[in-house]
Amino acid sequence: MMERIGPIFEMLEGTSLVCWMAFHRGIFELVEGGTVGAEELAFKFAVNNINRNRTLLPNTTLTYDIQRINIYDSFEASRKACDQLSLGVVAIFGPSHSSSSNAVQSICNALEVPHIQIRWKHHPMDNRDSFYTNFYPNYSSLSHAILDLVQFLKWRTATVVYDDSTGLIRLQELITAPSRYNIRLKIRQLPIDSTDARPLLKEMKRGREFRIIFDCSYTMAAQILKQAMSMGMMTEYYHYIFTTLVINFSDLFEHKH
Repeated sequence: MMERIGPIFEMLEGTSLVCWMAFHRGIFELVEGGTVGAEELAFKFAVNNINRNRTLLPNTTLTYDIQRINIYDSFEASRKACDQLSLGVVAIFGPSHSSSSNAVQSICNALEVPHIQIRWKHHPMDNRDSFYTNFYPNYSSLSHAILDLVQFLKWRTATVVYDDSTGLIRLQELITAPSRYNIRLKIRQLPIDSTDARPLLKEMKRGREFRIIFDCSYTMAAQILKQAMSMGMMTEYYHYIFTTLVINFSDLFEHKH
């Protein structure tokens, strides 16, 4: 969130200088192990970068206050948002998961306060929201990028594996590609409410499906890499594309063959 307190006036050589002190506040979910999440790190990095570059916001100093909630706790997200809005903030940043973010967005719509979102958002479904800006790349652009990559690699066959129905929307350009390009696709879904992808991986191994595109969370991506390694599916014959925009490099090196 951002709260502006000021102006603070200083006299420098007979000139009145108006200085603003802006307080940013963010609402972020707690991650496993109590570590700081990527979104929170990016938020802090952005604020510190702006403060170091005095050409961006002259005469302004940004400070931040972080509020943390449990993942998918929409009630706590609403409570934190109301507490901070009572302080006169001008915007809210986060949280990233849909249920918590939707709760905060509803409050922002009612009070006409800008909400800075950092999650994937299907605009046709969510067009009732008005007071927001979304930093997450447009799903159509991402889908085009994946299709461009597949064409660049000259893949003629591929398997698309999605986590939930939103994955079909995110990969719309790729899924409709066979009608326009010389490519054959097989569509599969990851197991629901389970991180065990080994039965599905076994099916794909038996079917000699070597070029696979996964649309899933970064935590599921790490599980898939680990399970693929244990099943001998990290050889030079297998090629994977993960659409997640967040993945830990240590996960990649850990499962490098």
